[in-house]
Amino acid sequence: MSVDDRTTAAQGNSSEGAAAPAAAVTWWGRRRVLGVLAAGTAVLAAGSVMLTTRRSSARGSWPALDPGERIGAVTVIAVHPPQFGAVPIVLATAEGTRFQVDVLARDPDAPGGIADTAHYSLFLANHGDGSTSTDEAQGLGVMALAERLRALEQGPGPQLLTLRERGESHGGAALGVPLS
Repeated sequence: MSVDDRTTAAQGNSSEGAAAPAAAVTWWGRRRVLGVLAAGTAVLAAGSVMLTTRRSSARGSWPALDPGERIGAVTVIAVHPPQFGAVPIVLATAEGTRFQVDVLARDPDAPGGIADTAHYSLFLANHGDGSTSTDEAQGLGVMALAERLRALEQGPGPQLLTLRERGESHGGAALGVPLS
């Protein structure tokens, strides 16, 4: 029965005339609001599950790197979830200096990072523009990380941006992660 049918039925059965249609419309409005709220709650719950699944699958498809793992002369401190189109990885040198490596999608038409794999380019996140000298221990750590990723790489992992795409999308954003 449509709203118009209910309003007509309420008018025909009511002895009060004008009050009944308002009651019928209000009743329909409350019911509709409750339905919309229930549907909204279901959509939010489903969206939360999808977001969690998406994050998990992005992490799950990423080669296994564990905090505390030694790779060459560096130690993995943290592997952050993808953000701003990159996977930030925090490493520490043998001396304890922590630094961030951003793993981005490889762009075959652009200069690579400090090291590249079939699918990724690895960049040292030192706020430089490529003209600053890289600390040797950190550069060797990035190369060791790339070698480790090459050994684990089975195909494209999470959807990452290239350095160029990241600059276009997030040019002025603060892209650092906590180094602790």
